[in-house]
Formats: sequence, structure tokens, C-alpha cells
Amino acid sequence: MKKKILSLLLILTILFSIVACNKNEQPANAQTGENEPQEKVETPYYPVTIVDDAGNEIVLEEEPKKVASTAPSNTEIIFALGAEDKLVGVTDHCNYPEAALDIEKIGGFNTPNIEKVIELETDLLITGYITDDVKNQIEEAGTKVIMIIPSDLESVYKSIKTIGKALNKEEPAASLVEDMRGKQKDIVERVANCDLKRVFYEVWHEPLMSSGPGSFMDEMITLVKGENIAGDAESAYAEYSLEKLIEKDPQVYITGDDGYKTVDDIKAREGYEDISAIKDDRIYFLNPDIITIPGPRIIEALEQIASSIHPEAFYEK
Repeated sequence: MKKKILSLLLILTILFSIVACNKNEQPANAQTGENEPQEKVETPYYPVTIVDDAGNEIVLEEEPKKVASTAPSNTEIIFALGAEDKLVGVTDHCNYPEAALDIEKIGGFNTPNIEKVIELETDLLITGYITDDVKNQIEEAGTKVIMIIPSDLESVYKSIKTIGKALNKEEPAASLVEDMRGKQKDIVERVANCDLKRVFYEVWHEPLMSSGPGSFMDEMITLVKGENIAGDAESAYAEYSLEKLIEKDPQVYITGDDGYKTVDDIKAREGYEDISAIKDDRIYFLNPDIITIPGPRIIEALEQIASSIHPEAFYEK
């Protein structure tokens, strides 16, 4: 009888051990009934807080549905981010991409038509510099205002991210900036072993003006192994004397193709015959929109400038 009792106890002990092991091997959520599918709760994207280039803090309580832009660069950024369906108004100067030409016009760079902005029931105005008076009138009508004022390549990247954040396009903005940075790096590396060349960029010809320190052109020329001879000018956009131009003797002469001058016109200017760039036929006309608009195409501008200064790095002989 004792043997039977001991055998029974042994069997019961084994059974309890198996049950306990099975219970311990179950996932924690299985023990609590938490293995049932849980409904995913997404955190709302808005409200978001934007700090613009003028230091203003703007709170967007909800996603803007109607956006206006008073700078070609901002318009190009909005298109590049895939948010063009929100655009209800653009500046008179917005011509890229071509679809921008069909959007309602609301005035110039820093002189938006306030009545038009209000008439379009604009939620958000993305602008460059505007006066406090204009800004206050637009805000009093219920339109949020973000001021984008890039001054160099790094701030162009910041502009793209700021607009991306405002329009719930942060991922496309990050992707675009990464792509632009990669292209910038490739261009800079391509000319890294080239000799430094003296460069003059003509902003205007009567009076002669150039891009000085603090300008986009000064930065881009410097990035691609060029020496901007107007880098010591008094301002970012300053008059430049013929005497100094001849003295500095640029090896490369770059200007925008504004339709008011030709290569022959430049060659025929008094005193220019002694300049190296003129004697060596190193005069380059570049697309004025691409080289002056601080938007996504600014990297195309960098490449155009680099290939003008160092064609040997871009074209096979």
C-alpha cells in the first residue's frame, strides 16, 4: 500500500511540474489576455511650432489647406515637397516649375497684395522679408505668416526643412536635403585638385556691380576652388570699379543671361581687352533664375559655376 501511495504522489508531482512549465513558457501577454490585436493610436501631427528666419514663433494648430508664396524659392520648395496642391497664390515672379504659372498671382517679393491674400482665404503665407505693417495686416485677417530669408547654402537646407515641417512634409524635406547635400559634396570633391582661379561675377553692367562677401555667389565660387575677386567689396552686392577689375585680372568672367548683353558686348567694353578672362574667351552666361533663386535648384547653380571655373573637371578633352 505504501508503494502505491508513493507512486501516486510521484505521478502527481510530475503532472504539476509539467503544467507549471507550460504556464511559464507562455508569453506574458497570453497570461493576461493581451494577445488580442490592439488598435494603433496615431499621435496627431498638428499642432506644430515653427520658428522662422526672422525669429518669429508661429503655432499651426492644424494643417494649412490654402498656402500662398511670395518668393520663387519658396514656391519651388513647395512643389519639390509635393505640396503644390495647397498653393492658391504665388508671386508674379514664380515661373518654375511651369505649373506655377497657372496659379493666382498675389504681387511681388515683399509687396504682396494683402486684399488678394485675404480674398483667397489663405491659411498660411510663406514669404521672404516683408515689413511689420504688411505682416500685421495679413495676420489680423487670420492668415499665419512664415518668413523664409536664406543667406547661404546651409540656410537653404534649413528653409526646406522649415517649410516641410509647416506642411507636414518632413520626410520629403529630409530626403530632398540629403540628396542636395550629396550632390554638393560630389561637386566639391570633383574640383578639389584643381588650381584656384580668379573669378568675377557680374550682377549688372551699368554701373558695374558684383557679388561681394556674404552673398550666395561668393560662397559658391569659394566652395568650388574659385577666388571671388569681389570678396573684399564693402557689401554683398556692391558697385565695382573698372580700375579694380583690371587690377585683379579675373581668369573667369561669369554673369547671368539677362537678355541685355552678349559675349561680344562684354569683349567690346573699354579696358576689358587686357583682362585675362576676355583674352582667353573665359566668359560664361548662366541661367539667371538657377544661379539667383535660393531653392532646390541652387545645387544646379553650384555645378554650373564649378564647370565654368574648372571645365577640365567636367568635360572630357
